[in-house]
Amino acid sequence: MIRAAALMERACDLYLIDLFRRLGLSELLQEPRTADELVREFGFVKSADITLQAMLWRLGTNTKAVKILESQSPVQFQIRVEPPDPLPNLDEIRTELCELGNHYEASLEFIDFGSQQFVTALKDEPELFDRLLSGQKTGYDKLWYRATNEDPLQDLHGKMGATAIVELGLKGDLLEIGGGTGNGLRHLLDKLSQKNQLERIKSYTFTDISLRFIMDTKHRTDGFTNFRINWQFLDINKPFDDQKIQEDSVDMIYGVNAAHVVKDIVEFLGQCKRSLRPGGRIVFAERVRAHPMEMAPRELALNLSIYHRTAAKLHPEYRPTHCYLTPENWLKVLGLAGFQDGMILDGCGPSDDPVLRYPVVVVARKA
Repeated sequence: MIRAAALMERACDLYLIDLFRRLGLSELLQEPRTADELVREFGFVKSADITLQAMLWRLGTNTKAVKILESQSPVQFQIRVEPPDPLPNLDEIRTELCELGNHYEASLEFIDFGSQQFVTALKDEPELFDRLLSGQKTGYDKLWYRATNEDPLQDLHGKMGATAIVELGLKGDLLEIGGGTGNGLRHLLDKLSQKNQLERIKSYTFTDISLRFIMDTKHRTDGFTNFRINWQFLDINKPFDDQKIQEDSVDMIYGVNAAHVVKDIVEFLGQCKRSLRPGGRIVFAERVRAHPMEMAPRELALNLSIYHRTAAKLHPEYRPTHCYLTPENWLKVLGLAGFQDGMILDGCGPSDDPVLRYPVVVVARKA
């Protein structure tokens, strides 16, 4: 897994170099320009400046292609060195990922799709990725299922979340938010079954904003478990008690790569706190940023979603950029929402390698 994560980091840089060349940025950045100026040049939708800025910032940080002019406001970018054709190196990475086995090639599929659809999603079909991520885009369900379940680097999050619930000894009534394609539910059922501890879950309420994801996950898990699963629509950007999730009604709230997508993170955590019984826990398996400007490899595709890049209510102290938070951001918002004993669990073990620091489990307790 360590090697695969490193290969994906490198692959992201190579895909971005390919996009840099395809978009003609070598010529356009002969003089310093902002991401917003480039958006107007390309005729992209307005919020695409967030996508381009993340791309150019990563290239400026990880490669020699781009110079970041941070002293300018807004930040400007300029070409530093003409990057060579990255495709031969990408082919080598694809081959090595396949040789690693264990479906590691699925790690590359989603960002490869993002690279192919980059211009289409930012210009001609701006709702493409929002529809894909919510199960509304016909014909792409297998792609998203593989990206969220068969990609071992993503699947790790579900394993970590389930492990945390088991090792913390949590039990009772569980609410899963943003259950999506069922990664979190699948891993928790597997983990509890292995331990012969399914009886620890009194009831399980699986929720998502996509009725298609709810029905598909229900179909996959029918007959697997002997405890009650409630299947329910839930918009985590709206009050829970208006959606049949009552105050003091659950013992734990679980999510796998879901909590970071909310618009108002502090308000959302407040909703979670109200829904929990005293002593209840939140357990969120999350991808975190090492620093606010870091672009995750998957964001080559995710940043093509209007919701992903624009929904977050930003705050300079605890949510300076869209979507993913840093560990420090998480601890800050947990405190603001009134949770106690907030902690960030790293399931990969001690390592100085930055590619191993991004999967964590966020845990906190209601007094």
